[in-house]
Amino acid sequence: MARLARLGSGAATLLATLASLATLMLAVACPREPEPEASVGVRIDAERYRVDLADDDFAKGGSTPLVTIVVFSDFACPPCGRLWQVLDHVVEDYGDDVRVVFRSYTVAGFAGGEQAAEAVYAAGAQGKFWEMHTRLFGQLAQGGGFDRPSLRGHAEEIGLDVPGFLDALDTGTQTARRARDRRTATSLGIKGLPVMFVNGLYLAGFVDEATMHGIVDEELKRARGLIDDGVARADLYSTLMAKAASKRVGEPESAAGLRADLAKKAAASGPPKVIIEPRGDARYHITPGASGLRGAADAPVVIVAFVDFQCPFCRRAWKEELIGIVDRNPQDVALAVRNLPLPIHNAAAGAAKAALAAGAQGKYWEFHDRLLTHDGTLGRSAFVSWGAELGLDEAKFLAVLDDPATAKILEADTGLANRVGVNGTPGFFVNGRYVDGYSPGVLAAVVDEELARAKKLIAEGTPRGEVFAKTMREAVPESEFPNP
Repeated sequence: MARLARLGSGAATLLATLASLATLMLAVACPREPEPEASVGVRIDAERYRVDLADDDFAKGGSTPLVTIVVFSDFACPPCGRLWQVLDHVVEDYGDDVRVVFRSYTVAGFAGGEQAAEAVYAAGAQGKFWEMHTRLFGQLAQGGGFDRPSLRGHAEEIGLDVPGFLDALDTGTQTARRARDRRTATSLGIKGLPVMFVNGLYLAGFVDEATMHGIVDEELKRARGLIDDGVARADLYSTLMAKAASKRVGEPESAAGLRADLAKKAAASGPPKVIIEPRGDARYHITPGASGLRGAADAPVVIVAFVDFQCPFCRRAWKEELIGIVDRNPQDVALAVRNLPLPIHNAAAGAAKAALAAGAQGKYWEFHDRLLTHDGTLGRSAFVSWGAELGLDEAKFLAVLDDPATAKILEADTGLANRVGVNGTPGFFVNGRYVDGYSPGVLAAVVDEELARAKKLIAEGTPRGEVFAKTMREAVPESEFPNP
């Protein structure tokens, strides 16, 4: 899920500046509290810690990357799950230049984290590590645990040899591996979670996407400088580790002064705005906006999606799941889009306005589909070219694209997202029920539940065209949304 915390304008500018300077995190997140606050980012000295790789590591990204990120996390840790959403985006954004390596760090007996770690390694032994990894953090986000029936269900869904998987859990075949990861974390002095080492640079706590981009961009510059000096790309990480410190992590001497300097600047800018996310057990009055509906006008189930057209997970959600849901249920499920272009995606606002401009000529959904399936860069020339292919009047298209009223639609959608608490993209409201981000199967399951509810309401006498309206009348009104 593409995320960027909503900050006051001064604080946002400060964070962006620090991110471009390879911002690092100082304060360690509370290891086991449900939602610890993200640490304030500051630049610290560039001391690197030695974190050796193993031949049996599970990693995603390039095999000879410029930036290697070793991540210590626990499936029972909510900030860890949020961090992995960011890291999935980083891998998609940087491709072969980045590698992300998983390491487990669990607390004995805490919230099923140990069993979850062994389950993901057991799935990895059958070639399904990342599929299980995604499902377990998705289950955490939905408030679920890691009991044996749940783990068995995940194993069945991703096509594992289930008896072999359960036997691995029962016999503890992955216990030694989990314990090895924990010994490594302990020897490094890690105390809280999540923790990353970016080419050996230590970062503790949740790191948002904007900050992560700044860190990676700075490390890419350093790595390319080493390559220019003659270091082979395949030897880059080992070269960095050869000069890294073999000791426990700690705060460098320069950090205190820099943190104090940041505190003064942050105080001058005003405190950042903390957004309260929607509750999973409530419905919110979220209705379609300027996109209109894709599907039947009297559909009893309406999905309102908050979308950033440059968000990798918006694109995955559309291609892997959402388009199938809509196509399979043309009379019963309708889709609407609200726009939430994130500042880290410089073409997202333009793309949203271009889709609305196409919509003014009856081609919103054709343009929407093109945006979410296009793999290259986005820009004005591409928008004009696509408009011509769709038979749009170019002058009218450009007039709406540049009309301040179109920008106002984006502002209204973003304001609505802020008030209800959508903290990134994609975010879905299925008849008012919030689904945060994209985890395969989660959105489809909620849609199925709402279809069953709608069928019951219709059987009890509610006209099918009134089901959504009735649901919205009973939902939390905008006046009671959690954010002012």
